[in-house]
Amino acid sequence: PDGYTYCTLMDGLCKEGRIDEAVLLLDEMQSEGCSPSQVTYNALLDGLCKKGDLRRVTKLVDNMFLKGCVPDVRTYNTLMNGLCLKGKMDKAVSLLERMVSSKCIPNDVTYGTLINGVVKHRRATDAVRLLEFMEERGFCLNQHVYSSLISGFCKEGKAEEAMVLWKKMAEKGCKPNVVVYSALVCGLCRVGKPKEAKEILNGMISNGCLPNAYTYSSLMRGFFKTGLSEEAIQVWREMDETKCSRNEFCYSVLIDGLCGVGRVKEAMMVWSKMLTIGIKPDTVAYSSMIKGLCGIGSMDAALRLYHEMLCQEDPKSQPDVVTYNILLDGLCMQRDVSRAVDL
Repeated sequence: PDGYTYCTLMDGLCKEGRIDEAVLLLDEMQSEGCSPSQVTYNALLDGLCKKGDLRRVTKLVDNMFLKGCVPDVRTYNTLMNGLCLKGKMDKAVSLLERMVSSKCIPNDVTYGTLINGVVKHRRATDAVRLLEFMEERGFCLNQHVYSSLISGFCKEGKAEEAMVLWKKMAEKGCKPNVVVYSALVCGLCRVGKPKEAKEILNGMISNGCLPNAYTYSSLMRGFFKTGLSEEAIQVWREMDETKCSRNEFCYSVLIDGLCGVGRVKEAMMVWSKMLTIGIKPDTVAYSSMIKGLCGIGSMDAALRLYHEMLCQEDPKSQPDVVTYNILLDGLCMQRDVSRAVDL
């Protein structure tokens, strides 16, 4: 067999997950005096990286250099993807630097792989390092890049870093979309800054980008968590002004927030309206309403909702451990041990 035949066989074996056989075939190929090409090495590296076998990846790269086969952009992209999958972001970013120093030019796949990696593994420091690296080399940072990184910072609880990126995005004239706005609103609320988040939302509307149900729900929850229930309710009302359709998540947030501040009667009115317009409560909504009823000692009503949950076919509306804990706490507070035991 020639090099092309070996490469085709190895690629097929790798795609089937038969990596060990593919590696043995490489040994056979070399013993027959047939030199592997970049394509051959790339196929094997891809298979080993997907398997997470970084030890053999390192050995194979060493073998590649010994045979005088220079890695190309696909080789580097494959290696970076393997490192990102294992969460080794420091090494992945260092590999990017090595790639550039060896005169191999990164492409969109290179940067996309690294951005997804730093976001997935919530590595804010590596994200900043990567961003600076991209800018130094004249890479055009687009809406998708900023969106991914801002979302990543916010999920990591690094709202200040997200705001720095936000300002940089504006300076570059890159227009944010609803995903970027929503990520920032959610991130600011997560660190207890709903007022700043509201300013972002106001700017969002002014710039002609309409908030969605997730944006509004995140802001409402942020206000409720910081004890600003009136502001949360005002956000609910503003949804009518932008004609934003409310989903079950919006109702769950409002019901949970109202019950949390003892406004159970208002929560019950919201509950009734939700049912009237045909929105089915999820587990969070049920549990929130049950908690509110338990808080005012209405255990019969709380248990009726619990039994209603048991009859739901949709798993998203069935009781979970939180529901049971709420009911047990409520029954024990009422010293109703017999019904608590029955649960």
